[in-house]
Amino acid sequence: MKAMVWQEDGRRAIVTVARGPRGVEVTEEPVPGSDSRAPGTAGLAVLDDADGWLGSVTAPLGALFYAGPSTDDLFTEHVCRGRVDDRAPTQAGGRIVVDAEPPRVWRLLADVRQWPRIRADVEDVDGDGPATPRGRFSWSSGAHRFHSRFGAVEPGRLLTWVTSAPGTRIAHVYRLAPEPGGRTQVSCQESLAGPLVAAVITSAVLQAGVDSWLAGLKALAEETAAA
Repeated sequence: MKAMVWQEDGRRAIVTVARGPRGVEVTEEPVPGSDSRAPGTAGLAVLDDADGWLGSVTAPLGALFYAGPSTDDLFTEHVCRGRVDDRAPTQAGGRIVVDAEPPRVWRLLADVRQWPRIRADVEDVDGDGPATPRGRFSWSSGAHRFHSRFGAVEPGRLLTWVTSAPGTRIAHVYRLAPEPGGRTQVSCQESLAGPLVAAVITSAVLQAGVDSWLAGLKALAEETAAA
């Protein structure tokens, strides 16, 4: 599927959703001449649907075409305030209790170099050490390269970051709280938005990713605590 998307700030882009050798691939190409100084009404026009994506999705059209805030607005108005985009059509969350103290869990979650140990599909992480506010890093999963930036960084308590990829913006909010017996409760919320994204990444798909991430964090924290 190919569509032209225009934002309220005047920017326009061609978004393409296609099946590739490594699964569904989303690309985004800015339209020459887009002018962020000429705001207007956001919208989307489907240019081509040769693969029949629109006929196969269950998401309501409003959700399918929801573009959400820009990456910068998602960062400043949501992520830095410890919030996800509650209007996003794709959302997930969860919590888990880890048999390790908050400082140990924090050290693993806040150091992007540890992320491939949390979940095997996270690869090629490019980042320097523990999280810092507005610290940038990048990583890969499958066919996609993601670019992220930390927002709220409160050691042992709260870690948030925003992630962007072609046609997609994701907010991540993770909270840690001490539990009796030297344990830690980890809770999280994530939202994902981008025009056409709801056609291929449903809340159930995002939830599966959140569940595997929490399970991987728990396993690694408890393994290192026992070492």
